[in-house]
Amino acid sequence: MTSKRPSAAGQASVSQETVFQAALRCFYVHGYDGASMRDIAKAGGVTPAAIYHYYSSKQDLLMDIISRFMQRSIDTTRSAISDAGDDPAEQLFAAARSHVLWNASDVVSSFVVNSEIRSLEPHNRQRNIAQRDELQRMFDAVVESGAAEGVFATPWPREASRAVVTMCTAVAGWYKAAGPLSPGEIADRYGHMSLSLVGSGTQVQP
Repeated sequence: MTSKRPSAAGQASVSQETVFQAALRCFYVHGYDGASMRDIAKAGGVTPAAIYHYYSSKQDLLMDIISRFMQRSIDTTRSAISDAGDDPAEQLFAAARSHVLWNASDVVSSFVVNSEIRSLEPHNRQRNIAQRDELQRMFDAVVESGAAEGVFATPWPREASRAVVTMCTAVAGWYKAAGPLSPGEIADRYGHMSLSLVGSGTQVQP
C-alpha cells in the first residue's frame, strides 16, 4: 500500500502533496532513519494525524516518493526512445539525455531515491527492483539491438547498458544548478559519452 485515497479531491490532494514534499525534505536532510513522523508533520505545518490520513506509515511515505520518481523515469525514457525513431544510436542518445535531464531536474528526489533503497522493507524493495528492471530493460533493448545490427561495437551489450544507466543516474550526486554547465549541456555530453561507451561511431546531433 502506498497511500490512502483522499476523501475530498481538491483540498485533500493539496494536503497530501504538502505531506509528500515535507517527507521528501526531511528524508533528504536527516535521512530516512533520522526523520520521525513528528519531524515530517512539523516541516509540513500539519499534525501527525493529518499524515496518517494519507499514509499508513513512514515506510509508506518513502515508497510513494521512490515509486513516483521511478515511474517518471520509466515514462520519460520510454517517450524519449519512441520519439527518437528507429536508429539505435539516436535512441540511446535520446534515452541517456532524457535520463540525465530527469535526474538533474530534481536532485533532492533522485538523492533520496538512490540513497534510501536500503531502507525499504522487503516487499517494497521487490516493487522497487521491478521498476528499476523495467527501466534497465529499455536501455538493454536499445543497446542489444544496436550491437546486433553492427551499429554498436561493444562485445558486452548488457554490461555496457548497465554502465550507461549507472553513469547517467549518478549525475544527481554532483550536479549543482549554479555550476558552469546547464542541464541540457550536461545531458548532451552524457548522450555522446553513452555512444562512446557502447562503441558507436555515429555522431548524433542534440
